[in-house]
Amino acid sequence: MLRCSEVAERASLLIDGELGPWQRFNMKLHLAMCRGCRAFVAQMRTAQDLARMASGSEEQHIDPEIHAALARRQQHPIDRI
Repeated sequence: MLRCSEVAERASLLIDGELGPWQRFNMKLHLAMCRGCRAFVAQMRTAQDLARMASGSEEQHIDPEIHAALARRQQHPIDRI
């Protein structure tokens, strides 16, 4: 099984769909058992979605929950302080 450091090194490859089937299986196996790594990968996905949104590219792939949360923040800018 992969170590947490190996998951961290390969997380962006997983998110981008650039891992082979066996590597993807090993990553998902580790993520099924490791809450910390699941949180890390989720944060990386969020960061990637926000970067796409900021650049205006590939908006159709942005997580709908993130899009809705950002829209709510834009409606209530005073909450940002």
